[in-house]
Amino acid sequence: MRIARLIVLIGWVSTFFIGVTGATQTEQSDAVSDLTSEIDRAVAPYVAAGDFMGVVAVQRSEEPPLILSYGLASIELGVPHRPAGRFLIGSISKQFTAVAILLLEQEGRLKTSDLIKLYLPDFKPGEPITIEQLLTHTSGVADVYSLKRFGETGGKGGSFSDVIQDLGEMPLTHPPGSTYAYSNGGYSLLAAIIEHVSGMTYGDYLADRIFKPLGMASTSDDRQVPAVRNRVPGYDPWGRHDLVRTVPMAEAYSKGSGSLWSSAADLLTWNNALHGGRLLSGASYAKLMHDYGHAYGYGVSVFKRFSRDVISHDGRVSGYASDTARYLNEQTTVVILSNVQSVARDDIRRAVAAIVFDELPPKPEVRIFAERPLDPLVDFVGEYSFGPGFKVTILESNGRLLARANQGADSELVPMSDGTWFSRMLYATVRFERGDRGRVNMLVWGRGDQAPIGTRIR
Repeated sequence: MRIARLIVLIGWVSTFFIGVTGATQTEQSDAVSDLTSEIDRAVAPYVAAGDFMGVVAVQRSEEPPLILSYGLASIELGVPHRPAGRFLIGSISKQFTAVAILLLEQEGRLKTSDLIKLYLPDFKPGEPITIEQLLTHTSGVADVYSLKRFGETGGKGGSFSDVIQDLGEMPLTHPPGSTYAYSNGGYSLLAAIIEHVSGMTYGDYLADRIFKPLGMASTSDDRQVPAVRNRVPGYDPWGRHDLVRTVPMAEAYSKGSGSLWSSAADLLTWNNALHGGRLLSGASYAKLMHDYGHAYGYGVSVFKRFSRDVISHDGRVSGYASDTARYLNEQTTVVILSNVQSVARDDIRRAVAAIVFDELPPKPEVRIFAERPLDPLVDFVGEYSFGPGFKVTILESNGRLLARANQGADSELVPMSDGTWFSRMLYATVRFERGDRGRVNMLVWGRGDQAPIGTRIR
């Protein structure tokens, strides 16, 4: 199912108090209106282009939130987004998994320094791996996307036990603890450890220890309930402006790493509780927030934006893109939830943060699509290596050029008027370069001097 370029822009605003000392109710209302208008203007180009539909939420401390919704929750039914919509939040799930591990540690049921073989004795890689190494992406455990079963089934077949077994049969990508390499597979193992230690399913443990105590009624694991009110379907970009309905990969591949559904209000509640001391002890919270290298803690990114300390994570899975960021000193949370799998989310999160903190928001890049490619598609088809363990395969299918990173999802490359290509899903500009003999031999991913370059290997 596809839609044309035009998508109706729909906004909804809840009460949000800016918290200006001595401000009258009228002044507070005006501040909310101004903030809403600025965010609306920033988001509008992405909605009009078909690259964003969903919810933007902002909350300062425990003050009432501002929640804005845009576009359609269901294209087929013409149903607009509402603030209560439930989205698949992808890798934002990792921080819930990390907190669950820390809760088990607080209960004295495990230690993050423990070797995983204590809880997963059948896991085969011979070198010792600790729970902390799984949490910090330094274990060397393969990603689920590299599993043969994932490639053969398109991520739609196999059980969770199959995935754990398959991960155990894969060689480690590096010696444990030696380097950072982002791995969803590591978080699959963490979910298995949670189930082993707690005697509960991953989703039930999170519900019992986190969701229910915090009143997060709109948050659940992927397959806990077959039909859920306010759950929105997901769409992938296709062509220049179209969207196509998609189905997420099986929970077997995303449990622990990206299987949770949630709403903007629940994620605001989560951030307030997590950073307000309602879940973790001081020692556990410090472990969660520590930068173990590559600006990563336990299931969260640790960095600065606009010179402010931020704890954040984003998510992207078939049909959905998301982001949650907590500005620590300002006690401010920004949540982006979309039922369009597009990294336009990154542009939106930067723009919203800039507006909230009175910085200059970035301007959307103007793109001019070409009616047809300047060169034959077959010229670009091949495999391009970006270094050990990472390659991009360029394919041609029904007159369209597609990019596939390792064994991940295909992203269409749309021709631009300047001879480059643009991925609406990955929100990246791609350039092919030819060698002395005229054959395409390099793939440049992005713009600027620091853009990664892939060398053609096939």
